[in-house]
Amino acid sequence: MSPKELTLSQSLEDYLEAILTLEHTHKVARVKQIADLLQVRMPSVTNALKHLRDKHLVHYEKNSYISLTDEGRRIARRVTMRHKTIRTFLQDVLHFTPEDAEETACRIEHVIDGEFIDRLELLNEFFEKNITGTERSEEWLSYISQKSGKTKQPAKDMQL
Repeated sequence: MSPKELTLSQSLEDYLEAILTLEHTHKVARVKQIADLLQVRMPSVTNALKHLRDKHLVHYEKNSYISLTDEGRRIARRVTMRHKTIRTFLQDVLHFTPEDAEETACRIEHVIDGEFIDRLELLNEFFEKNITGTERSEEWLSYISQKSGKTKQPAKDMQL
């Protein structure tokens, strides 16, 4: 199945991301670990793993360890990169709290891709190199606070 033909739901992308996280810490994943990480029930994990296995994205057999295939790892890394880029933008550029940035990034990581995420990464890099730690950074934070009517960071209900 070519990458262009492969479309995954937000939920299945979350499962791939969770497995990648568990592989980094434990080398392999178990159904219970995935369920705990995603705060879902074990039968839901088993069902998702069957779908991912059918798409050749995970190695999975009942009562065994779970690991990503090369294609599953590639997709999981892409989703993780989108998540980190969005979280960095929300936290470092828009000055969301770390908790709000994480929650919001989780919601929007699945609906953007391609050129948008590439440009967002460039904007993050630009801010890091040219704005962060300078007088302009304080001006930016003051502007956001003034326009949003908040004295600190934007609340999670603030629309982008």
